[in-house]
Amino acid sequence: MFRRITVAGAVIAFALIANAALAQVYPNKVIKIIVPFGPGGSGDITTRVFAKFLEDRWKQPVVVENRVGANGIIGTEALKNSAPDGYTLAMSTNSTHAAAPYLFKKLPYDPIKDFEHVGLFGVFGSVALVPVNSPFKSIPELASYAKANPGKVFFGYFNTSSQIPGELLKAMADLPIESVPYKTITNAVPDLISGQIQFMFMDYVAASSHIASGKLIPIAITEAKRLERWPNVPAVAEFYPGYEVQAFLSLAAPAGTPKPIVAKINQAMREAQANPAFKGQLETLGLRLQAMSPDDYRAFLLNELERWGRYIKAAKIEAQ
Repeated sequence: MFRRITVAGAVIAFALIANAALAQVYPNKVIKIIVPFGPGGSGDITTRVFAKFLEDRWKQPVVVENRVGANGIIGTEALKNSAPDGYTLAMSTNSTHAAAPYLFKKLPYDPIKDFEHVGLFGVFGSVALVPVNSPFKSIPELASYAKANPGKVFFGYFNTSSQIPGELLKAMADLPIESVPYKTITNAVPDLISGQIQFMFMDYVAASSHIASGKLIPIAITEAKRLERWPNVPAVAEFYPGYEVQAFLSLAAPAGTPKPIVAKINQAMREAQANPAFKGQLETLGLRLQAMSPDDYRAFLLNELERWGRYIKAAKIEAQ
């Protein structure tokens, strides 16, 4: 018995030493970060800013790969099936890791068990946008117009950060509006600008450039209080008390990735979040950075699973 315990202890000690040695030489080749959504969204923009930071810091190439499809499931499943060596990572979001379990009956991954949860980049809300020639320029006007024109108001979505706010508004205000799914944000925006769809919720990061261009007008935000950057844009909650939707961006690795490597990547995230250039670039776009350890982020994610379950229940969406 003593011999078996000694051998087991030696194996554990060897594994710990080997993992520590891996972390010392990591990284020594190309790192790939999967974005499970198309170009132009908040996850894509944040990933590319972080990838540039890693390249400068670690002196190794960092490739960003957009793996689009099934509301982020395809890219996330690809991460699950990747080698757990720290060289394949993925942007994880409320869509892939908090909402998906409630939206899909057969999810090809467990959002908690199948991944190492490296850390959180930050949280953000979404903003309702309408084209410049829209017949309504506020949430009350949208509600009045929709009720006067049943079946003629459509909102587009391309992930849960754009879908759930619209569905929740529909349920809380009892509006006769319908949703139109798009594969990516780049497919949806032209239809919004041209008026093919009447409005869309878009996360702050992705919405900023479209608002700045003057082609789209912000009429409300999904967080409980107004933002300093858009003080004249009200919160939906000002018209429908209790309305609130907040999303997040984070980083994941395949389950089994050595803890020292996870810790090293988390440290790089923290360094990026403290870097004035990185911080300024993303906070200007509306992402509120929040540095967390892997353990703290895992606890955060468990809370977000409960939060998004409440959102989806309130929005009266049934799993497909």
